[in-house]
Amino acid sequence: MAESIKKCKKCGKNFLIIAQEAEFYKKKDLPDPCNCPDCRREARLSFKNPRKLHKSTCAKCKEAIITTYAPETPYKIYCQKCYWQEMH
Repeated sequence: MAESIKKCKKCGKNFLIIAQEAEFYKKKDLPDPCNCPDCRREARLSFKNPRKLHKSTCAKCKEAIITTYAPETPYKIYCQKCYWQEMH
């Protein structure tokens, strides 16, 4: 497969799809990307928790902890010690 230049549908910048990348998409039966690598990375990062820390308490031992989960999250948040106890 040959290299190809595509235009990003989000930002309009041109980006290159190298031969190895094109071969990967073909092998996995995937379409070529329609967004540039920067816009794809931005989209992936939008699914992550924001980089903001919140004071909270462990759901098990009630120890004060700092977490990236907002106080209104529906999840149980544990301190590291209680988390490992729950996992083993």
